Amino acid sequence: MRVKLLPLILLACLLSAWECGAQALPDEAMAIHVLGRLSFGPFPGEIERVRAMGWKAYVEEQLNPGRIPVPQALTARLAALATESMDTVQLFREYGPKAPGGPRRNPTLEEIQSAREKAAFIQAEAAEAKLWRAILSPRQLEELLCDFWYNHFNVPASKGLAHLWVGSFEREAIRPHVLGRFGDMLLAVTRHPAMLIHLENWQSASPESQTGKGLQRPLVEMHARELLTAHTMGAGGKVKPQDVTALANILAGWSIGAPRGPQDVNGFVFDERRHESKDREFLGTVIKGGGMSQGIKAIRVLAGRPETARNICGKLVRFFVAEEPPKALVEELSKKFLDTGGDIRAVLAALFESRDFADSKHAWNRFKSPLRYAVSIVRAAGRPVSEVRSLAENLEWLGQGLYDAPDVSGYKDERSHWLAADLFLKRLNLSVMAGKGALPCWSPGNWTPLEKLDWGSLARTMGLKLSAGTAKAVEQAAPELKAGVLLGAPEGQQY
Repeated sequence: MRVKLLPLILLACLLSAWECGAQALPDEAMAIHVLGRLSFGPFPGEIERVRAMGWKAYVEEQLNPGRIPVPQALTARLAALATESMDTVQLFREYGPKAPGGPRRNPTLEEIQSAREKAAFIQAEAAEAKLWRAILSPRQLEELLCDFWYNHFNVPASKGLAHLWVGSFEREAIRPHVLGRFGDMLLAVTRHPAMLIHLENWQSASPESQTGKGLQRPLVEMHARELLTAHTMGAGGKVKPQDVTALANILAGWSIGAPRGPQDVNGFVFDERRHESKDREFLGTVIKGGGMSQGIKAIRVLAGRPETARNICGKLVRFFVAEEPPKALVEELSKKFLDTGGDIRAVLAALFESRDFADSKHAWNRFKSPLRYAVSIVRAAGRPVSEVRSLAENLEWLGQGLYDAPDVSGYKDERSHWLAADLFLKRLNLSVMAGKGALPCWSPGNWTPLEKLDWGSLARTMGLKLSAGTAKAVEQAAPELKAGVLLGAPEGQQY
């Protein structure tokens, strides 16, 4: 009887193992997977390092970037960028529009254009800083999250004075909070001059306020609308018009200028003359009047909403797991988000520990954005990088000019967005250039390509397992094209 039952018992055990995660990637493959998802791509030898330390230890390391030393090479590159150490106020004083006789409240179009031309390199230096960090920083998860959150709270350089502040916006409002509490980042972003300019809240006034009474259309609702939707509760949040108006009134007076009180820092000003201090009903809660503190309370309410938790966690799962986020995982992480007060590190730790993250069906199914693609090539090549401004130009050519996304939510992190025929052809051209060793970032001012990249070394460094079709295409390609064919193949463009 026992002999007959044994196969059934074994079958039950196998089925149980399958249900409990038999589809999980083995540890050796997980090293490649976590480097693909938590970094811009591996350096030579990095897969071996992660396998040796264990992929879970690597995840823990990346979740605590403050413990990872910053290399001197990166520190030196950033120190060479004049505007990288300047805060929002310093940038305006140095590069903002000025009248010939001194500062003026309303500069002319000619003065604005002159100042814009003078300040054009600020955006260029911000792009250089982003690329140097993406290539050289061992704090790779932190850099990916800076890009993720910048897209979430996108401020395009083309909007007003924002061209002065895209770099400082990321440094001051986003970078300090990427693994902190979402509510803290939301508050920092909402009150930053770059966002106040972008969504025009700096000139908003409640109709019954001292300033508002003298204006024909005083209240600007754009900031409140985006704060309720794109920034927090998402398109499915069922936002009511009265909540938009209530929040716009609550945020009226959040402006920019010279400090007037202790709450006014780094170019942010709370202008009481534009604010009507009265109780407001917002999302079913009455928020007592109280000047700027009323806005802070409203932002805390928004940050703690279940809709916000689902929207933010859904985007994180889409970014790190799959374009179609598993609903159960989103719900699990949303609960973690609410239970921990929006602790992003805790949410990500739970995400990386989840069965879905390690599930083989979600591996190598994401398509690299131009930024991720170009940086992954440069990192995998392992060659000294002399400059990155040409790389920023390459990204603009590929459709992802840094700090230039016009959409409220930045650049799309979706395969279909980057598969347009013209963009894909340019991407293939870049792969051929790189394979030949001809990227200008490796040899600035020298039009003679360096030695071609070795496709075998690239494949090992990137952990690529080639399909029969790709292996045949590489084999049949001319020697100087083999690496380019590899990088342009599906395996080279996915992670």
